[in-house]
Amino acid sequence: MGCFGCHGPGGERPIPNPGATGGAGEEVPRWGGGMWMMFNHEAADVRAWIRDGHPSGREPDEAALLQMPAYGDRLSEDEIDDLTAYVLAVSQFGWPEDPQVAAGREVAVRFGCFGCHGPEGRGLVANPGSLKGYVPPWDGDDYADLVRSDEELRQWVRNGISDRFRANPAARRILATQALPMPAYGDLIDDEELDALAAYIDWVRANPR
Repeated sequence: MGCFGCHGPGGERPIPNPGATGGAGEEVPRWGGGMWMMFNHEAADVRAWIRDGHPSGREPDEAALLQMPAYGDRLSEDEIDDLTAYVLAVSQFGWPEDPQVAAGREVAVRFGCFGCHGPEGRGLVANPGSLKGYVPPWDGDDYADLVRSDEELRQWVRNGISDRFRANPAARRILATQALPMPAYGDLIDDEELDALAAYIDWVRANPR
């Protein structure tokens, strides 16, 4: 639908919007950061921006050169649901309140996990040569097949592979053909960081978009 043309790649590098008077200044709002929160207080607001071009009770900024289009007649309800979920994930809307879960999110940011596992770890990032063609998201069924215990999660993070998969010749062969292998972080990540990351992944799985 051309969203990235104004909001920038991934919704994170917006273009200028001369005349705009909103909190984002004279540019199209990016989907992350504090300014974005000024425009949205709940998920329904994001959906209204997409469907109607503005939430209920908030009139369009007539002074802005670029106006948010209303996609209600161009997208199906399912497509609006999907796009809303994507924007919420990219913007990290509804951050976890648990301090350990929040710390785990910061660990994921610091180690670049979202680069391969997608916004919030929810995928899907293409991975040519892999079994299903994408990096498994943390909130999907694939994760439950790959990570059956907390110990297996630690093996994947520290070694780039679990002991169970290392012992399986077919699994090793499949993993060897993928373009984006899981990196082995070894001692770069400590036990406390791993505990926090595990807590964050549990939160992602318990709070689907």
